[in-house]
Amino acid sequence: MADIPAIIGVVGGVAGVVSVWRVWRQEHREERQAFLTSYEKSIATLERQVERETDAAKKDQKRQRLEAVETEYLEQQEAYRQNKALQQSAPRGALTADRPRPSEAVATELTELWQKARHLSPALLSADDRFLRGNALYDAADFEAAVVEYTAALELEPDDPDTLNNRAIALRNLGRYEEALADYNRALDLRADSPATLSNRGTALIGLKRYEEALADCNRSLELRPDYPDTLTNRGAALTGLVRYEEALADYDRSLKLRADSPATLSNRGAALIGLKRYEEALADYNRSLELRPDHPDTLSNRSAALIGLKRYEEALADCNRSLELRPDNPATLSNRGVALCNLRRYEEALADYNRSLELRPDDPDTLYNRACLFSLTKRWSESLVDLRAAVAIAPDNKRLARKDEDFESLRNDPEWGPKFCEIVGREDKP
Repeated sequence: MADIPAIIGVVGGVAGVVSVWRVWRQEHREERQAFLTSYEKSIATLERQVERETDAAKKDQKRQRLEAVETEYLEQQEAYRQNKALQQSAPRGALTADRPRPSEAVATELTELWQKARHLSPALLSADDRFLRGNALYDAADFEAAVVEYTAALELEPDDPDTLNNRAIALRNLGRYEEALADYNRALDLRADSPATLSNRGTALIGLKRYEEALADCNRSLELRPDYPDTLTNRGAALTGLVRYEEALADYDRSLKLRADSPATLSNRGAALIGLKRYEEALADYNRSLELRPDHPDTLSNRSAALIGLKRYEEALADCNRSLELRPDNPATLSNRGVALCNLRRYEEALADYNRSLELRPDDPDTLYNRACLFSLTKRWSESLVDLRAAVAIAPDNKRLARKDEDFESLRNDPEWGPKFCEIVGREDKP
């Protein structure tokens, strides 16, 4: 899934924009100067007090206070300079989740600048400053801190659709889809029928598994801006969620013709190919995606699914381990690792992963189904049926899958438990 940048219209021509920018810069310079002048006045006042004080103990106390204010003044000046450097390194405008990740060196530099600039007084920070700080932190993959900065920007300028868009993307990266959806809804209230925001809202709806709504948003976005590659990718993700793999594949192929070698689109096409059991092709897409965007945790997790389909379980396990190093406690990755471990007959470790995944995402039918398989393989049939019943209730297609699944063979054939299994999944001649 890929967020796409909002369309920023220019109103009033270039001259008008320059004029507004000059006014803002002048006001900001005046605010900074007033803030720094207040320090200079305090320092001058304290210097006079130290000079006039005759009591040695009190003089020493005032001197210490003077030194503290001088140190704070110098720290604020340095923080201001570092903040300017941070903003100059930040991406401009509305962000996309599909933008190439900066190199490790760039991300480290952004983090170091942030550490030096973070204590700058709020008196010196405008909404634009906060917005750019958020963008820099997003590029440094510090999504929590980015959300804090975007929130501060919105407190100063509540109705900025680009800030809402960027905060929504950061929230989505944190798995906070409901909050992201609220931001996208608000952005659409402010800028109705924006093809970018409609497409981006689709990504939050996909995260919430509201695929039909996501599909409607992407369709409307494509009516407004046909053949836009990011929206085609997002629609492909919605169609994949609806198990319409061939249609999804067509959207991904169109997207890649318009913008070749998009790591997000390649990764998403891999998911559709897995749905069609074309595991070798899926693996090729994931490999290419990781060449373009190394160590991306979701792509590593998804590649593990292709490797599991190819029965290359040790490699799948390595991908899951690396993904969880980069993004700990991701429920989908924990579930994938559980499958790899289960196929390696490391059942206790697999069970721990399934349990943790279900703590984070209790109603995931795939993980419930997989844990039911594990319980069946370890002859814990009562527990297996509990999980299988829950998985079928959420996703009825699991009935058909379970009827032929070899993991349930001993359960299915047991004289006591087999009939209970059939009560849940039915028989071959039943829908």
